[in-house]
Amino acid sequence: MKVALVVDDSQYFRQIIKNILEEYNFKVIEAENGLVGYEKYVEYKPTLVTMDINMPILDGFGCIKKILDFDKNAKIIICSSMMFLNVYIAEGLESGAKACLCKPFTTSELINAVDTVLMGDD
Repeated sequence: MKVALVVDDSQYFRQIIKNILEEYNFKVIEAENGLVGYEKYVEYKPTLVTMDINMPILDGFGCIKKILDFDKNAKIIICSSMMFLNVYIAEGLESGAKACLCKPFTTSELINAVDTVLMGDD
């Protein structure tokens, strides 16, 4: 079974993403900040990560760096309300994320991003 790690300080958005991914046969692990997200990545080694940017303790960019230092092949999708700004999209992709989505997003936008990021992994 594919495993997804959802890293977001908003329980509301974690639940939305979890519900969508579970419908597409992912087992979902949750983390409420970047530090916990990194620890859970190391523990579970998920197939996919969705990452918020603006979080306490360790922000999304810091978490992405730590994850990619641990596993350069990590598949990370940024899901953040900050992605409406082109500077954040550029920074997100330069940080090593494979895709960026702006909250709120639709189910099909998330699934299309997941399919694109995981293409060839089956």
